[in-house]
Formats: sequence, structure tokens, C-alpha cells
Amino acid sequence: MPSSEHSARLVNFSSSCLHLVLSLGADVLPEYKLQAPRIHRWTILHYSPFKAVWDWLILLLVIYTAVFTPYSAAFLLNEEQDEKHLDCSYSCDPLNIIDLIVDIMFIVDIIINFRTTYVNINDEVVSHPAKIAIHYFKGWFLIDMVAAIPFDLLIFRSGSDETTTLIGLLKTARLLRLVRVARKLDRYSEYGAAVLFLLMCTFALIAHWLACIWYAIGNVERPYMEHKIGWLDNLGDQIGKRYNDSDLSSGPSIKDKYVTALYFTFSSLTSVGFGNVSPNTNSEKIFSICVMLIGCLMLTKSEVKQIRVQLTDWFKVENQV
Repeated sequence: MPSSEHSARLVNFSSSCLHLVLSLGADVLPEYKLQAPRIHRWTILHYSPFKAVWDWLILLLVIYTAVFTPYSAAFLLNEEQDEKHLDCSYSCDPLNIIDLIVDIMFIVDIIINFRTTYVNINDEVVSHPAKIAIHYFKGWFLIDMVAAIPFDLLIFRSGSDETTTLIGLLKTARLLRLVRVARKLDRYSEYGAAVLFLLMCTFALIAHWLACIWYAIGNVERPYMEHKIGWLDNLGDQIGKRYNDSDLSSGPSIKDKYVTALYFTFSSLTSVGFGNVSPNTNSEKIFSICVMLIGCLMLTKSEVKQIRVQLTDWFKVENQV
């Protein structure tokens, strides 16, 4: 008997520790979490371990979308496909399968949100299905619904390349889910290492997005330029992979173009600018100016945030003294 009680306590303690580690909420449990509210059947508590694990899974899927959707829209959708790939079905491309799985997971997330409790203004846990549905409809339902639309299936083998790229960019609506998670990550703002890591991740993600845009500008302009002076043609001359209009497979590889574009955005955001990759057309120059302004704003914001963290730590030390 004592062994059974000890095992039960151990399981409860392990469950509490797991929830504390996985939870995206605050460390201190509010009063409603210390109670056992009555919930309807098939209703999920918003502070349960399952919901915490599910939120982290959705966060990973959003990060995947934030990285691969702009890359696919800029680099992959604009690449000429060979006859073998054109004759292939939708399931031939592994990225299509992964995107389909992501779409299914987002649809399941909508269903789960319709059955997940929430806290009203009176700090009461609401578990009634109708009230949960109304609350979700007034909140994030529209954004989550747009994020779950399987655009890949809708546009497969239909429309022009421009239409395909445009609809592919619509999938970036999933990135709005990051706003929901960002509010829950405020608990880590008191840790200097966590703030530094989040700033580095944000900086790298923005540089990745800008690199995709930088390549898209050069790729769209290039066919209409009488004199090939764009950064893509300069890259081809530098690495010995020049473009040949009669050969669609000529020019730098996707790897060369992406690494060079990412190198340019990082050097521009950090105001380093070695000059070996430089804008030559008006569109490229205007975009470069915008990147520099974004870099200045990001550096200024990170410095202000770091000062705020240092001041917070200083006030804590002073209060303890």
C-alpha cells in the first residue's frame, strides 16, 4: 500500500514538472489552476500537459512554415521544372507531402481550439462548448482558417508561375500564429541568455525572409534587362557559371544563389557591407536602402531591450540590499 501511494505521488510530481517545463505560460500558477473545474466531455483544459505539448508542436510547425514557405515561393516555384517532374504526381515532391501534413495539423489545431477552455475577465475557466466556440470565432479563428487552407493542392498544375508564387506567398498567413506565441514568451524576458537567443533567432529569420525577397527581385528583373547588370549575372560571372538564355539550366545553382543572397542581407543588416555583392539596378538599390533601415531599427531595438534587462537586474539587486 505505501508503495502504491509513493508511486502515485511520484507520477503526480513528474506530471507537474513536465507541465512546468513545457508550459508557455507563467511560472506561478493562478488560482483557477489549483482547483478542479467541471468540464464537458471531450473538452481540453487550456493549461493541461497535453495542450502544452500540442502548443509546442504547433510552434515548431509555424517555425518550419516561416523558414520554408518564403524559400519555396522565391527559389523553388520559379525554377524551371524538367519534363520528368511535370509528368510526376503531387506526391513526388517530399516538400508537398510535408506541407500537406502541416495543413492537416493546422486543421486539427482548429478542432482542438474549439474544444479548449479559456479564462474570462473574471478569472473563471469557461468550459461550455458554445461559449468556447463563440470566443474562438471572435478571436483567432479567421487567421487559423486561412493558415490551414491547403494552397498547394488548390494550385497544383493550374495557373501561371506568377499566380503560383502569389498564392504560395499567401501561406505566410501562418506566420501570424507567431503573435500568439510571442505573448507567451514574455516569461523568458527576465533571462539575459534567453533574450539574446530569441534576438538572434529573430535576426536570422528576418535575414532569411529578406534574402528570399532579394533573390525574387533579381530573378524577376533579369529577363527584362537589356544589359545584364543585376546581381545574379554578376554572381554568375564571379563563380564561372554564366547565364545562357538558350539554356534554361545555366547559371548559378540554387545553393549558390541562396547563400549569396543570405550573405548580402546579413552584411547589410549589420552595416558591414563588404561590397562583393552589391545592388546595381534601381530596384535592387531601393531594396538595399530598406534593408539598411531595418537593420538600424533592429540594432536600436535590441540595444534598448538589453538596457531594460540590465536596469531590471540592477533594481532587483538594489531592492535585495
